[in-house]
Amino acid sequence: MWLAAMSSSLFLVLLSSSSYVASLPFIRAEWGLNNTQSGLAFSAYLAGYAASSLFVIPFTDRFRPYVIMLVGIFLTAVSAVLFPLLAEGLWSASALRFLYGVGHVCVYITGIRLASLRFSERGRGLAVGVFVSSGYAGTTVSYVLMGILLDRFESWEPAYLATTLPGLLGVAVTLLLAIERRTVTPSSERTPTMAGWLSLAPLRDRRLMLVIMAYALHTAELFVARLWLPLLLVAALMMTGFDSEAAASRAATLAGFMFMTGIFSVLLGGWMSDRFGRNRTATLIFAVSGICSFLAGWLVGLPIAWLIALGFLYGFFTAADSAIYSTAVTELAPRNLVGSAQAVQSFIGFVVGTGAPVVAGSILDLSGGPSAWILVFSFNGVLAVAGIACLLWLRRIPVSSVTSRSTAQRAD
Repeated sequence: MWLAAMSSSLFLVLLSSSSYVASLPFIRAEWGLNNTQSGLAFSAYLAGYAASSLFVIPFTDRFRPYVIMLVGIFLTAVSAVLFPLLAEGLWSASALRFLYGVGHVCVYITGIRLASLRFSERGRGLAVGVFVSSGYAGTTVSYVLMGILLDRFESWEPAYLATTLPGLLGVAVTLLLAIERRTVTPSSERTPTMAGWLSLAPLRDRRLMLVIMAYALHTAELFVARLWLPLLLVAALMMTGFDSEAAASRAATLAGFMFMTGIFSVLLGGWMSDRFGRNRTATLIFAVSGICSFLAGWLVGLPIAWLIALGFLYGFFTAADSAIYSTAVTELAPRNLVGSAQAVQSFIGFVVGTGAPVVAGSILDLSGGPSAWILVFSFNGVLAVAGIACLLWLRRIPVSSVTSRSTAQRAD
């Protein structure tokens, strides 16, 4: 019951998380944004996530995690509600997206911490997986919901606002959980010598940093796909005869279903990494998602069914390794530095993730012509290749296997 309530609160507040991307064709036309500016507003959310991670995550060792989570979900919900009401251009939109990212890290990472404290070691992985999957469910259902709402409303603002209102219910659920006061940070999980402050010691661990860099490249690949795949679908649908508004709403719905496959692939990726090893599983996933990236841009102009089929495969594999890196970081980091290791992971991951969509947008602006989409998604494929390189390097370092402690013998 507790896990269901926690997961539902995350799901509800993230129902607005993809509303910006789904509304982007309308927002760009109304505000006169180019592709680079569109990517900048999107990445403001990632910048808020990265900045907040450095200060919030280590403090989960010092303060009651529920307090941090409650503040975070309130900030996330309110900034989402204010976006369609107050945002009028690039800078106001970026500011509200930044606050959304700050709140999101408080909810997501603190929720993972709470789930890991609440459940025993045997059930911990599944509990964290359920919580992470609920986050994916929120972000992907958001695409589908916005696609439906954009068809029913005359402008993007009321559709966007409708996706934010369930987040207020998520705030209420979290408040009830906080009042319950059953889950607190055990004394065994606190680190008195760190006192909840950030330590940069994980930066000196080569094994840990290679995992973190692979995670950063995964994050970059995921967010480039989430921002630009819907717009690729818009371009492809318009080539088949749809007008811009119909193409935008249908692309949002299609992208939502494509990314919704990540709800299941996260659980499958985690299970496979337990069985076959973190490194091997993550390498395989990077390889498949990279192939999808290199192919995606070439499919514009071909029968739309080819791109739709690839999109479902793409959505599945870009998300499949999400839980692998977070698990590996907690396994490789010293017990008293897990919070700091997670902070470094989140910060580096989302700094890289912040820049990648902007770079992709700049490639699209500068290239133009039929080759533009090929170059954008080939850039995403290069990110996957770089991730594979990190994992292969990791395998060459003695005792560097990234796997669960109980299956260390299946390291490679």
